[in-house]
Amino acid sequence: MSLAPLAPAARRQSRVLVCCYFSYFAVLAVTVPYLAVYLDAIGFSSREIGELVAIITACRIFGPPLWATLADRSGRCLPYIRMGAVAGSLLLLSLMFSHSYWWIALSMGLLSVFWSAILPQMEVLSLATLNEHSELYPKIRVGGSLGFIAAVLVIGELLALTGVERFPLYAAAMAALLVICVCALYEPQRNFKITTEAHSGSIWKRVKRLQFVAFLLSTTLLQASFAPFYAFFALYLTHLGYAPFAVGLLIALGVAAEIFMFLVAGRVVARYGVRNMLLICMLLTALRWALLSQLATVFWWLLIIQGLHAFSFALHHAAAIRFIHTYFPSAEHSRGQSLYVGFGFGAGGALGAWIAGLVWQQQEGASVAFMGAALFALCGAALTLLMRADSPTKSGQQRRQL
Repeated sequence: MSLAPLAPAARRQSRVLVCCYFSYFAVLAVTVPYLAVYLDAIGFSSREIGELVAIITACRIFGPPLWATLADRSGRCLPYIRMGAVAGSLLLLSLMFSHSYWWIALSMGLLSVFWSAILPQMEVLSLATLNEHSELYPKIRVGGSLGFIAAVLVIGELLALTGVERFPLYAAAMAALLVICVCALYEPQRNFKITTEAHSGSIWKRVKRLQFVAFLLSTTLLQASFAPFYAFFALYLTHLGYAPFAVGLLIALGVAAEIFMFLVAGRVVARYGVRNMLLICMLLTALRWALLSQLATVFWWLLIIQGLHAFSFALHHAAAIRFIHTYFPSAEHSRGQSLYVGFGFGAGGALGAWIAGLVWQQQEGASVAFMGAALFALCGAALTLLMRADSPTKSGQQRRQL
């Protein structure tokens, strides 16, 4: 039986959501690659940068469960998305007032808590808007990749021309754009009816199952492996002698590969199964960090390394979102997303950033840091084997039902 087309209101909302993802990830395009460059420019050591990134990332553990619980209990996501966007723009501006360690730690920690209200709820809002057309989610999410590319290229050049000290101003401007976009959203109706036996009972019964524990620990290790890349990649390439435009271009290349993958990820995951795709992505991520550890001085190898971002982030994320959407009932989607973001991105990213900061040693430990990241990704791959395999046929049937 063919699915009914998207309603006009849902089509309009989908276009607005593309803009929301665009502006949300434009903020990340400023903060993720250039925060370490900014902190280095205002006098922080690699250990202090690692500590600050760890503090910022650890705060993501506490924010998502709080906002998700409030969103699930109220049945509304939009107020928390808007709150996070407004708070984010103000807290980014606050970085202009002081360069002290604790001021930056406090401002960025609070930013992390409030900013964590946005993406999990926006994912739920997107899937609620699409309803049975959830396979179209990657085409909305690709807006984030486009925003990241545009911002990383433009802001990288602006920082080179006007000075890295302008970093907070540019980041706040991107957050203000997000505020404008989220004001155009509406709250779609969500179906909270539990329809299957697998979706009955307390959320904690589902959380404690081996299937989900293996997924969550695997995701945590993946994000820990990303920490040296997120915290130091732009600084790493700058120290190796790459020009600012080349650094921005390489970061943009990874996101361009991500865009391509998002366009086909829905079909790929449905055809080959969630667990298979998670395993392949983890293995290719381990390869990516190992290559980066040894071959970063060769520009052509960097092109291949960044091309692997299509798997280490885009395909893995699409498979993870699909797993959460089918594993949890709709009344628990926000909390399921919060566990994925809070423990995976928060705990994993914080652990990885702290270790990377200790190992980095003003660039001398870069190779060791990335080889350690490869080991984390390999351990994460091993954990995915504990997940129950979903056959391609079953995935295809689920795709037709969603």
